[in-house]
Amino acid sequence: MLDAHEPRRAPGTVSPRSDPGYSPRPLLQDEERKRTQVTPIEICQHLGNEHIDAYYGELSGKEVRAVLKAGGTSTGVPKTAYTKAARLKAWRKRFDGELEGGNGQLALALLIEWLMRHHRQMLVDYLDFLGVTHRAGETDEDFCETNPPDKLREGATMLLSKYPAHHVATYLLLVGNLQNTRVFEQTPQLLVALGMSEADADAHVAQSVEAHGAAGAAADA
Repeated sequence: MLDAHEPRRAPGTVSPRSDPGYSPRPLLQDEERKRTQVTPIEICQHLGNEHIDAYYGELSGKEVRAVLKAGGTSTGVPKTAYTKAARLKAWRKRFDGELEGGNGQLALALLIEWLMRHHRQMLVDYLDFLGVTHRAGETDEDFCETNPPDKLREGATMLLSKYPAHHVATYLLLVGNLQNTRVFEQTPQLLVALGMSEADADAHVAQSVEAHGAAGAAADA
């Protein structure tokens, strides 16, 4: 389930960079791979600064403040920030610093606020495809447990035919983290949509399967 209060509970480890020469490390190192799916901060890392700027740009000032508060970050601005544009610029700089420092709570809050406030229809379409009872895209059902991997991936293909690929990857990899499933991180198409090369995506899937078994198998429990 995606819930507006979930951001306060998520950890994080790495961050996006604005440096055009920066090459992100693989999604998960060996020790990390033993304990976690793709994290919200890693989603932000692989999306890259351009997409994060676009996500941030969709948020209102009120929504930005909510994300900062969920990330345990000050919403204060310099006294010279008289205009809304100046405040948003100051907050954007603060986002960079927090993501650079590995603030996973803020990363999760950003992604959920962006999804729930501005891309709810994508959630609705996915849950309708799965036949999950929901309230405008919100549900208490752990639908990754109640649906087989093939069905979850069929739904992903449906979303990819309707929405920007990086939006779909953001949503489903976040769901994978929140619902503790490796179905989506073992789907190369989603990893490539997030920003990985095909070679890195294939390697990530192979390493995940080797460490945990194919998603949906007993080893995924």
